[in-house]
Amino acid sequence: MKIGSELESYVLGHSDEELVRLERQAEIFSEATEAILSLAGLRTGMRVLDLGCGVGDVSLIAARLVGAEGRVVGIDRAEEALSTARRRVAAAGLSNITFESRDIEALQDVEPFDAVIGRFILMHLPRSAAILADLKSVVVPNGLLAFIEMDISSSSAVPPMPLFTRCLDWITTLYRRAGMEPDMGSKLYGVFRAAGLAPHLHGICRVEGGPDATAYDYVAETIRTMSPNLQKLGLATAEELDVETLSARLRQASLEADTCFVFPRFVGAWART
Repeated sequence: MKIGSELESYVLGHSDEELVRLERQAEIFSEATEAILSLAGLRTGMRVLDLGCGVGDVSLIAARLVGAEGRVVGIDRAEEALSTARRRVAAAGLSNITFESRDIEALQDVEPFDAVIGRFILMHLPRSAAILADLKSVVVPNGLLAFIEMDISSSSAVPPMPLFTRCLDWITTLYRRAGMEPDMGSKLYGVFRAAGLAPHLHGICRVEGGPDATAYDYVAETIRTMSPNLQKLGLATAEELDVETLSARLRQASLEADTCFVFPRFVGAWART
């Protein structure tokens, strides 16, 4: 995947902190991901390819859905993430998942799968519709293509909270400057149609509040991993970000205003070839 040359190849990087953030993200979106993949038609015995698998969140969910009779292959270009994914699979005692370091745009030699899936991956691909069209050749006839994305801009704090709004602006601005689409969820229909597919869609939204809300740490960890690029592009100074205290400041402001957080709209789209 190619993004702005002045940025790292993945704006969140692959540091230990980012890998931890991805695992926390998995906890937040696990139930919604499983629900969408079930609706899409992942079933026992299927052979599934997980694109941009990262630390293995979606691969693990898919493996549960396809069972011991099925098989999941996760691919990613980041060896750091794949090492974490392999450790997680070993800890879970699963034998129906393998991971490969492979480019998404180099899948011509793979044996066709029953399904190709991915979460938060199309937002990184400027040629998303063309790549989705190419993926039709990677599945068996009447095979399944199922992808999940977010509309990050749809996230909000109610009542409004200036610090949260500022964080959201930093996140979405950096994604756009990097040539990525932070609101790919609502664009899935158009991407599938442009790829010659007739998609079904389903949306889910998480809402939470109170002292134990996951939003504080999740937002702060996202800003932490974005911090080098936010500073590199002049979008924020280290003092403005103050990442070491950000989670605590978000929690304090939220409790003072009795705020609830509306997480980004979580959208799944799937189609048969």
